[in-house]
Amino acid sequence: MKAFASIAILFLSYTAGAASGFQLPQSTTSSASTLSMSISPSSISSLLVRGGAAAEPALQNFYGDALGFFGGIRIPASFLAGSSLAAMFIFKTKADNGELPKLERRVLGFYHLNSLLAFLLSLNTIATATVAHTAVLHGRFDKMAETAYMMMRREFGYEFITVRWSFLCSLFCFLGMIASRLLIEFDLLKKGSNDEETKNKKDTGLLVVCSLGALATHLLSYVNQNLWCWHSLIGMTIQLVKIIVKRAFVEARPLQIVSVGLTAASAFYVAKLGLRELKGETEGVTD
Repeated sequence: MKAFASIAILFLSYTAGAASGFQLPQSTTSSASTLSMSISPSSISSLLVRGGAAAEPALQNFYGDALGFFGGIRIPASFLAGSSLAAMFIFKTKADNGELPKLERRVLGFYHLNSLLAFLLSLNTIATATVAHTAVLHGRFDKMAETAYMMMRREFGYEFITVRWSFLCSLFCFLGMIASRLLIEFDLLKKGSNDEETKNKKDTGLLVVCSLGALATHLLSYVNQNLWCWHSLIGMTIQLVKIIVKRAFVEARPLQIVSVGLTAASAFYVAKLGLRELKGETEGVTD
C-alpha cells in the first residue's frame, strides 16, 4: 500500500506541474536546433549586406616605406639638378649674338627656360624630400594604415604631392631642354650650303622633335593614368596650388607669402619677355 501511495503521489505531482507549464529540460542538441531556427530572414539579409563576419582590412606599419620614398626619389632628382645646372650656362655666346635666325633664337630661349625650370624643380624635390625624410625619422606621426599611399597622403600630404609634382615637371622640362640642345648643337635650324644639305638638316630636326615628343607624350599619358587621386597632371597642379595658397594666406606663413609673390612676378616677367620678342618681330616685319 505504501508503494502504491508513493506512485500515486508522484503521478499527481507530475500532472500538476504539466498543467502549470513546467517542462522537463530537453537535450542540448534540440536547444541548438531551436535557436538556429529562430533566426529571422531579415537578420540573415542584414548579415549578407554587411559582409557577414568578414574582418576589417588589417592595418600595417609603413614607416619603412615612407623612408624609402623620400630617400629614393632624391637620387634621380640629383641627376636632373646636376645636368640642368651644367647646361644652363652653355650657348652664352650664341645668346649674345644678335644675328641669329628667328627660329633659332626662339629655340635658344626655350632651351634656357627649360634648363632653369628643370634645375629649380629638381632642387625643390631634393630639399623637400630631405626635410620630409627628417620628419619621418622623428617618428611623430601615425604609421598605421591600410596602404602606404593612404598613410603618405594622410600624414605627409603637402610633402608627398610637392615631391611627386616637382620631380615629374622637372623631368619633362629636362626632355624639352635635351630636344632644344640637339637642334642648336648640330645646327639643325640653319640652312645648309645647298638644297640637299638643307633637306637633311630639316629631316634630322624633325626626327629629334618627333622622337623626344613621342617619349614625352608616352610618359605624360602613363603618369596621368597612375596618379590615382587626379585625372591628370593638371588636376594635381591645381591641388598643389590650393595647398600652397592655403599655407600662405590661411595659415599666414610670411615666407610662403613672399614665395608666392616672387613666383607670380617671375611668371609676369617671362610673359613680358615673350611679348617683347613677338612685338620686336612684328615691328621688323612691318619695316
